[in-house]
Amino acid sequence: MKNNTKYYFLLVVLIIAFFNIQAQTPDTTRVLIENNWIEKMNNKIAVDVSINNSYNTFQLENGTEKYNIYPNVPANIKFKVNYDFISLGIQFKTIGEEKELKGNSKSFEIKTALIFKHWFTDVSYNKVKGYYLENTDEYVANWEEGNPYIQFPNLHYQRISASAGYSLNPKFSFRSLTSQTERQLKSAGSFIPVVNFDYYIIDDKSSEINNEKSKSIEVSIGPGYAHTFVVKEKFYLSLGLSTSIGSRNTKSITHLPEGNIENNQNNSIFRVNTKISIGYNGRKFYSGVYSNNYNEENKDASNINTRVFFQIFFGMRLDSPGYLKRFIAKVKSKI
Repeated sequence: MKNNTKYYFLLVVLIIAFFNIQAQTPDTTRVLIENNWIEKMNNKIAVDVSINNSYNTFQLENGTEKYNIYPNVPANIKFKVNYDFISLGIQFKTIGEEKELKGNSKSFEIKTALIFKHWFTDVSYNKVKGYYLENTDEYVANWEEGNPYIQFPNLHYQRISASAGYSLNPKFSFRSLTSQTERQLKSAGSFIPVVNFDYYIIDDKSSEINNEKSKSIEVSIGPGYAHTFVVKEKFYLSLGLSTSIGSRNTKSITHLPEGNIENNQNNSIFRVNTKISIGYNGRKFYSGVYSNNYNEENKDASNINTRVFFQIFFGMRLDSPGYLKRFIAKVKSKI
């Protein structure tokens, strides 16, 4: 990894050291078991670091021509801090391909989530600058692997996403898979309907003319199901399947020397998302591997996520300081 990656890891170590110093221990041995199915870790802070290859790509179609536009972001590093019903994560690009081949991409993401007994919601902000044409060989004669790709260094992308869902089964712990503030002790599954909202902007800032800017709004809803198989209260295998249907409205402006051209499109979208994760979830440490297979059926110009991505994570639980316990208790009482 590059030097900046080392700084990120150092930051995690400092955060862990801080919480260990500030922690108080009167009730750290307390174990809360709910219905013999879920162990609640309300007096613990879960801190973890992960590496993933999740990023956004674009498929643009113009008649018979198709453009596959990718960022030069093959891997990211993500830091998360979770306590009780609150989760906060920050993600940076850490590893990149050779810049002379695919250009220089910069990416950043911040995400927060509130996860209660049944209800959960999350909000995230993501931005990326710099893309390249993945299917350059279709547009450049005699192009071979190892040659530079067509690059779009001034192509900007910003996205705000929000989702909310409801887990029907009280014996199923959604937190054990997302924020690790609980442990699933016995195998259980649940239906989980989810509503999604996305607003994103794609802006070509390469010049004042002959460029395009688009704004899109997506709303979708659909059912889902997840099941966690638990072995000896610590090892787990989780499988999930969700579908959603919705609509996308895209407004674009193309700046040309003779004037601007505005376009407004409305498209329906249908998505299928399958997830699998396997890992270890002990009282002190947890780790695992997570994979997501994402498919969207839409033949029109669209924004899609990576078809398949993975995440490898490692984390630990720390005793929470007294002032944090008191503050969260006040917030929960008001909620």
